[in-house]
Amino acid sequence: MNTMPLFKLSVAFSFIFAIAAVQAVPMPPVPLEPIYFEPPVELATDEIYQQSCVQLDNAIRYLQPYRYTYKPEFHEDGANQVATALIVFDSVPIVHGLLGLAYLGYSGLVEEKEQRRMLEVEQKIAMYQQVKSEKHCFE
Repeated sequence: MNTMPLFKLSVAFSFIFAIAAVQAVPMPPVPLEPIYFEPPVELATDEIYQQSCVQLDNAIRYLQPYRYTYKPEFHEDGANQVATALIVFDSVPIVHGLLGLAYLGYSGLVEEKEQRRMLEVEQKIAMYQQVKSEKHCFE
């Protein structure tokens, strides 16, 4: 018995079914745009362009302390250490483990909010510096 025609027939059917399966798959309703946070671009207004070089420099100086975070890092935060210990050394699984996981989620959200705040301040400072360079301040 010759199995070669049977093999060719099965390969042909597999190819046809693969093409039909690909064509039958609808596009997911998920947007294909970036899913990560994209900060809005800070644009200078006419009011900012009317400020003097000294005023622009003062605005940058007053924003400088907000460039930094004063929240401790994940491993340096004592509350995160306690939450992790509650998860790992859990004697009452439902109560302590869930409380630890909930706190770690909350801590992550606070960290994300802090990062976004610092990014907005950096963008404002960059915008003020751009206006200063366009006005040829302190040359």
